[in-house]
Amino acid sequence: MPVLLIAEREFRTYVATLSFWLSLAVAPVLAGAALLFSGGGPVQPLLVSIQGGNAQLVQSASLALEEASRLEGKSIVIGQGGATLTLAQPAPHTLETSFSDGFPLSPVARAMVDHVIERDMARSQLRNQEMRGAAAASFVAVREKQADAGPAGMDVAHLSRLATMIMLWLTLTGSLGMLLQAVARERANRALESLLASARGWEIVAGKLLGVGAVSLLILIAWLGSAAFFSAFSTPGAGLIPAVLADFARPLTLLRDALIYVCAFGFYGAATLVLGAMARDSASAQNVARPLFLLLLAAFFIALATPAGAPSWLTYIPPLTPFLLLVNSAGSVAVMSQAILLAILIAASGAMMLLAARLLSVAPQSYYIFKTSPTKTQPVV
Repeated sequence: MPVLLIAEREFRTYVATLSFWLSLAVAPVLAGAALLFSGGGPVQPLLVSIQGGNAQLVQSASLALEEASRLEGKSIVIGQGGATLTLAQPAPHTLETSFSDGFPLSPVARAMVDHVIERDMARSQLRNQEMRGAAAASFVAVREKQADAGPAGMDVAHLSRLATMIMLWLTLTGSLGMLLQAVARERANRALESLLASARGWEIVAGKLLGVGAVSLLILIAWLGSAAFFSAFSTPGAGLIPAVLADFARPLTLLRDALIYVCAFGFYGAATLVLGAMARDSASAQNVARPLFLLLLAAFFIALATPAGAPSWLTYIPPLTPFLLLVNSAGSVAVMSQAILLAILIAASGAMMLLAARLLSVAPQSYYIFKTSPTKTQPVV
C-alpha cells in the first residue's frame, strides 16, 4: 500500500539520524539526573503548626500528623510557623480540616489524618454520652478540598501539566520542521513528480504524516514514559522534582496526553504540508512557514501564562486548543467539551490534508519558465 510504504520510508529516514537518538535519550537522562541529585540526603524535620480547635483536638491532630509522616518517611515537628493545619467546627458534631498550600504530606496521608481525628473524636463523644447516659451523637470530620501543592507552596499538579505541555511543544516543533523539509526536499529535487506517478496526492500526505508522526510520537512516549518510570523511585514531598515526577504515574492521564498530541500533530502537520506544498525549495518553505511557527510560539507562551483552574475561552480557538487542554487537568474541562474540541481539530486536519493533497498534485508556477512551440507547451528549467 503506497501510504504505508511512504510512511516507512520517512520513518526510516529520520530514525537513522543521530539527532533522533539524542532526542530519544535526553529526557530519560535528565529525569534520572534530576531525581538523583534532588534526593538521597538525610530527612529534614518539617515544621507544622496547628491552629484552632480545643486541646483535645490539637492533641489528636498532632498524633495523627506524626503517624502519617512516619509512614511517608518524613519527620514532622509540631510548633509555630511552617505549614498549617487549621481545625474548625462550623456546625455541631462536624469538624473541618484545612491544609495550607505546601503542606508536606501527600493527599493520601492527609486523608488518613482526617480519619484518625474523626475516629478519636467519635470515641471521645461516645464516652461522654455514655457517662451522661444519653444517646450517642455522631461526629463527622469534613476535609476541605485543597490543590495538591508542593514543598514550596507550589501546585505540583499544575507544574506537572506545564511540564507535559512543554514536552509536547518541543516534540511538535521539531517534528513539524522534519515534515516541512520532507516536502520541500522532494519539491526541490523533483522526486515529487516520480512519487506522484505511483501514488495519489492524499496517499503522499497521509504517508508523510504517519511516518514523521510515528517518529515524534516515539520521542514523546520515551519522554513521558521515562518520567513515569522514574516516578516509581521518587517520594512525593521529598522535593519539588520528585513530586512533579510522581504526578506522571497515571496511565489515564498519559493516554489523554497522547491523544491530545496526536490531534495536535494532525492539525499542525496538515497545516505544515499545505505550506510546504506551496513552496519550491527549502528556503522558500521556511519563509512560507514562518507565520505558523510564530503562532506555535504564541500558543506556547499563552499556555505557559495560563493559571491553574478552569480553562479560559482561548481553549476554544483550534490552534491553542491542544496546549491549553494539556495545562488543565482532565477534571477541569467537561468530557463532552474535550471531545468536541478534539473533534474540531480532527475535522480541520482532514480539510487541510485534502488541500495539501491537491496542492502537491500541482507544480507551482514559479518552478518553470514556459515557452510555446507550434506543437506543444513545455516547461524549461
